[in-house]
Amino acid sequence: MSILSFRLLAAAVSISGFFTLTARADDVVKVGMIMSQSGPFGVYGGLTRRGVEMFMDETGGKVGNTKIEVIWRDEAGSPDHAKAMAQSLIVSEGVQFLTGFNLTPNAAAVAPLISQSKTPTLLVTAAASPLTRESPYFARTSFTMWQCAYTMAKWALSKDYKDIVLAYSDYSAGTDALQAFHKAYDEAGGHIAAELAMPLSTVDFAPYMQKIRSLKPKVVYEFTPNGPPSVNFVKAFSTYGLSADGTRLLGFADEMDLPSMGEAAVGVTSVWHYSPDLTNAQNKAFIASYQRKYGKDELPNFQVVAAYDAMHAIAAVVKKYGAKFTGDQAMAVLRGWKSESVRGPIEIDPIERDIIQNQYVRQVIKTASGEIKNHVMETIPAVADPWKTFNPPK
Repeated sequence: MSILSFRLLAAAVSISGFFTLTARADDVVKVGMIMSQSGPFGVYGGLTRRGVEMFMDETGGKVGNTKIEVIWRDEAGSPDHAKAMAQSLIVSEGVQFLTGFNLTPNAAAVAPLISQSKTPTLLVTAAASPLTRESPYFARTSFTMWQCAYTMAKWALSKDYKDIVLAYSDYSAGTDALQAFHKAYDEAGGHIAAELAMPLSTVDFAPYMQKIRSLKPKVVYEFTPNGPPSVNFVKAFSTYGLSADGTRLLGFADEMDLPSMGEAAVGVTSVWHYSPDLTNAQNKAFIASYQRKYGKDELPNFQVVAAYDAMHAIAAVVKKYGAKFTGDQAMAVLRGWKSESVRGPIEIDPIERDIIQNQYVRQVIKTASGEIKNHVMETIPAVADPWKTFNPPK
């Protein structure tokens, strides 16, 4: 072989290799996941990771010939920190999607950035109702507080619980729950006997239990975030004899907290968009796979499911366009996207880009075998965010 021929062959091989590598790079969709992985909300990051892992196991991490790569960043910190991470993921990493966001202020901070870059962004926790209006590139696969709290209030009124005490953690999600209850009760002529605003840092609920005992209500609605606040409130409610006195507790006993709450949680009634107790085929199969992966006593909760569904929404975009699409093309798929989820049928509203989903009335029971679990009693189908109904776009 002549030197010229060898050089031409080498050049051809080099060019061929370049295009092979380029094709491989083009067959990857990068997803930036900004989620709390440390600090007081770090547990949400761990549960989100499980939801993503369940999707990856199910699909092999690919949609057709396109690989989906998730790049993780810790949200813990200020809104400015979240914005800086989002900018780095978009500019330096070249992500085509953002997702995650545990805290509403952190999600809101990236709204101008994603609007400018036209980066589709799926919210898997942040629950403030107005958030999806902050940018046309936001969509939500989690929930809004108004969805569960307003529906809870309507259900309570249907049971003739006309007088109620509201105890809530004094931050954005808690005030959303308060306002939702007020809206439902004020409309129906119900009576809110008292409002107890509790600092988010509260760990000792004794003063609030004493106040509730003095009011002698038949029904109490409480909203506290998952983890120690929720566990401590439910335990205090039982310890101070309110359950034994027949006071009905409406609140939120999540699967992640039930083992710590124990029998104190029995009787707590909630309205929520997911329960492992659901009997649809998708949920049964999901739980079986989940327990094979994480242990026979482990159960998924709402956070796992929100992340899992977000990945399937991203997959719907990739299924249509492959690895190359614009932000507007992605949002066109997400608006109106429907799925038979493990939580039941879900849809992203084509106008508000917020999730429409069933709400389930659940009550904590103790089974004959001694298991403490949420049992689904009623289904309220296809609930959209009530706040947006009452506050139409201007």
